[in-house]
Amino acid sequence: MRIGIIGLPASGKTTLFNALTRGRATTGFGSGRGANIGVAHVPDGRLDALTEMYKPKRTVPAEVTYVDLPGPAEHDGPKGGMFAGEALTQLQTVDAVLVVVRAFEDPSVPHVKSSTDWRRDIDDIGFDLLFADIALLDRRIERITKDMKGASQAERTRFAGNIEALRGLQAELEGGTPLRARTLTEQERTAVRDTFLLSALPFLVAVNIGEADIPNSDRLTAEAAEKVGDQRSGAVAICAQLEAELAGMDAEEEAEFRESMEAGESGLSRIISLSYDVLGLISFLTVGEDEVRAWTVERDTPAVIAAGRIHSDIERGFIRGEVVAYDDLVECGSQSEARTRGLLRSEGRDYLMQDGDTVNFLFSV
Repeated sequence: MRIGIIGLPASGKTTLFNALTRGRATTGFGSGRGANIGVAHVPDGRLDALTEMYKPKRTVPAEVTYVDLPGPAEHDGPKGGMFAGEALTQLQTVDAVLVVVRAFEDPSVPHVKSSTDWRRDIDDIGFDLLFADIALLDRRIERITKDMKGASQAERTRFAGNIEALRGLQAELEGGTPLRARTLTEQERTAVRDTFLLSALPFLVAVNIGEADIPNSDRLTAEAAEKVGDQRSGAVAICAQLEAELAGMDAEEEAEFRESMEAGESGLSRIISLSYDVLGLISFLTVGEDEVRAWTVERDTPAVIAAGRIHSDIERGFIRGEVVAYDDLVECGSQSEARTRGLLRSEGRDYLMQDGDTVNFLFSV
């Protein structure tokens, strides 16, 4: 999973990136134009229990790659350049966008719009995504129009249908409807096949609060979730500065500090949970003396496709999967005991993987 972090200057997006990846990217408006890229391990207590059970040579959690995208240049103003150049190139590689909006007050770091209003900033960034897509569809229409010259009558008819579909999508974007909020028709999918549209990406929002608002984080999370609205969106309120400071502590010290601050679970855990929920992802597990590992797939992925996530040879030569639910495995203490109790199942290629399934794929190539 790869998530692009976007936001206005001084929103705290790079601070949040550092908190999520335990990175040390330079923060501050004008600190650099390049993207910061880092990897975070997905917190999963199930791996700890399975590691204790199997004592493997290594334990490998699932990973999320975060891309902290360059913001607009200072001379562009707050609305300029956010989805151009390197930012647009990087966005075309991500599975979702994480929009950081500022809710904290800091007189020493003025908001680029002179006042702090996270609801307004969500609307403005959402509008910029729509506007970028309108421009992308304009270019797509121009290319198709050029291709119509010299085309056969049948091709001209097909091209005309694509242009009509693209203009219909533009009208919806101009009306404020992002593409993630609707299902494209077959004609529309054909028309946009070679165009990466930003408003189709799942839309995650992190409301960056100050420490004084930590007790209000649940309420602010609910308000932000209601604000973003559609099924492929979600929100969380988080104090990025505190999370970045805590990320530099060891686990025991961090836990004690969180308890004293009533800061709840880590920002990484909350954002990853939100990401998995909005993107419809689950983790299945493989276990053994060599390795205990978590793998990320989409919910309801067939077993044969999940096997290919591990290695293409396993997918190609798939025979069956030996599956036992995590809770059952922990209760039994071993796969052999789970088999004895009838809790280990033999599943075929069309079995839909469930979150927490521990599986051994049998294959022959």
